[in-house]
Amino acid sequence: MKPYDVGFICGRFQTFHKGHEKLIQTAQLLCDRVLIFIGSAQECGTERNPFNITTREKMLREVYGYNDNVMIYALSDMTDENDIRPEWGQYLMDHIKRYIHKSPELMVYGNDDSRSGWFDKETLENTAELIINRNDLPISGTMLRDLMVNDKREEWMKLVNPKLHKMYDQLRAELLTINKRKGD
Repeated sequence: MKPYDVGFICGRFQTFHKGHEKLIQTAQLLCDRVLIFIGSAQECGTERNPFNITTREKMLREVYGYNDNVMIYALSDMTDENDIRPEWGQYLMDHIKRYIHKSPELMVYGNDDSRSGWFDKETLENTAELIINRNDLPISGTMLRDLMVNDKREEWMKLVNPKLHKMYDQLRAELLTINKRKGD
């Protein structure tokens, strides 16, 4: 038995990379089940959020499959992705409870995220927070998107799970469609 029943992670996963994977692996080590929300689910087709929810879910499913211990769901923003008010945290917890019928025991996020600003103290009183230092694995979605735009496949492949390598052409094509629209 692991120390926690349910761990929670929220990210945009634009694209899913080894930094994200480290968060999820940590949660898997500590929790019987991991709930992952793909945030900004309504966003796609922009430079910051190029990939649609179907593509992002497919990336996570390629790595984790359909496993009862890894629950993956889409979550649209309450207002926008920069909204870090306690109302957003309550919105998030309400959606979490729809799937697990309680608050998660553990929330895992990277040290450059502002997750703790999403919640008031009462909302997180039964949830531990684990902040993973991202400095030892400094990867970002922006970095990966730049590698794809510049067709640096080999560098990109070093930063993502090998199960995603077969998706490179699909992801790049979707990304380049965005860049073409931006140039019009």
